[in-house]
Amino acid sequence: MSLTIHQNKIFPELSEKNITKENIQIQTYGQRLYKDQTLYEYLLEFLVIFCSPKNIGKDKEVKDSKFAFEFSMNTENKYIVYYPSPRMGLKRFTFLKRSELEKRFKVDIEALEEHRRLLDEKINVDDSTFRSEFVLDILQDLLYGFNAIIGKRSWFAQSLLPVAPELIFCEAIGKKLDRVKEDISLKDIDGKFSFTDRAFMARGGEVYYLHVLQGLEERPDLKEELESLLAGLINSVPQLSSIGQFIQNTWRNEKYTELMSEEGAHLNKIDYVTKTMEWIPDTYRLRSAYTVLELKNLLASSINILEKIDMMSSLIALQIMRMMCLQAQIKLEGKDNCEWLIDVINDPGNQIRKLAVSSYERLEENVFRAVHQANIKEYNVKQRDEETIYEDASKDTNRLIRKLGKQLGFIVPPKGGNMRFGINEEIVKVIVLAIVPPGERMLYTTFLSKCYEHFKIIIGSKEAQSHWSDNINLDMTMFNVNSEKFQDLLKSCGFLRDLSDSTSIVENPFQE
Repeated sequence: MSLTIHQNKIFPELSEKNITKENIQIQTYGQRLYKDQTLYEYLLEFLVIFCSPKNIGKDKEVKDSKFAFEFSMNTENKYIVYYPSPRMGLKRFTFLKRSELEKRFKVDIEALEEHRRLLDEKINVDDSTFRSEFVLDILQDLLYGFNAIIGKRSWFAQSLLPVAPELIFCEAIGKKLDRVKEDISLKDIDGKFSFTDRAFMARGGEVYYLHVLQGLEERPDLKEELESLLAGLINSVPQLSSIGQFIQNTWRNEKYTELMSEEGAHLNKIDYVTKTMEWIPDTYRLRSAYTVLELKNLLASSINILEKIDMMSSLIALQIMRMMCLQAQIKLEGKDNCEWLIDVINDPGNQIRKLAVSSYERLEENVFRAVHQANIKEYNVKQRDEETIYEDASKDTNRLIRKLGKQLGFIVPPKGGNMRFGINEEIVKVIVLAIVPPGERMLYTTFLSKCYEHFKIIIGSKEAQSHWSDNINLDMTMFNVNSEKFQDLLKSCGFLRDLSDSTSIVENPFQE
């Protein structure tokens, strides 16, 4: 792929942005990848943007640019803007009763009780053996059953699976000082959250959205199809859309009707909040066409919706890891030559193990070394010592790669030394469905070549020979066993068929 990349250029081009005043990891890898963001939250933040309105007209009404990849630049500062809906009423209804007791404030408990009272008035139960209160409990349990992120988080930091647009929430951070006040009104409660601070949705999904926009500039022919596939994914359970609308609108319409008559009311904190995206390195464009093609192939495959959501979150993580490795190598050496050598054999006595460990050590080292190209003097305005600055950078660069990889099971072992790239059935399935179009097949040798072309994955001897062509001392025969083991894994997963003793094909059995 022949694209001219200027190392210091950013996307979208914000000429007024002085990027050297940002921390060194942001200068290097863009705004922003953060170690505490989970795999699901990369996906959810991306989908929040995709399904939100993205522009505003002269009449201050939000235009219908949902479920679309659009540029909508703020005319004052040229950032891309979008308007997600917090839906705090629905979120409180779903999560509060199951959250930890010490994280439930009195005002939220009162708000939930009032919300359930309003809902109770709208529910008609014909069967005298059932009470409307029981119906509300069933609805709450139903919604909670689609939880994606719970953990030990407060209720307002929890999330649902994106099987309906109404279940996709932007991040909300509760303000404790506001919530413990005795005189707080239930009409004000939903505005007492911060929707601009970032804790868990820390721009990783925005980075990915911008990267997909890069890809659609390279492959505009995929835009309409990708939009349709994503819209189909997040509209997969329309019954939950109806339930979500009923619950949220009952709270909104009863409590905030008078706010709707105010100027710009449709952009208040009840309906929409205003968010802006930052920027990413233009270098990421070098793999962006692969990204949108991989995403299209996966989404078009006819697999179970919940499994597809899991696989999509894994694919996003893999692509972001590849983007960061690409950027590091361009910064350091001016070319994308950072291999992902996969130890399929998993034998401590095999030569592949030692080479894979050495290869991964180089990867992490280079992802961190790249931040040394940033302007640390310009950023160091608070007189912080360099050791602290570089320690913080490590958390969001090489250790971020490590964390994502271990969450995927792609970097092994989970704990301890000798880290390297491994492989499991889940990653195999993601890679096959991303590279092989639904219902199609390709030669095994072609598939290995595509894995290298897309991700710099090395498994067999041909790709190893091509990558290390100048290393005459490297024994290429050790990759033959690695390739044979990978064939066995593909076959056990149902993706490989032998046509003859010397020919095998890899197929995506899931039709479009």
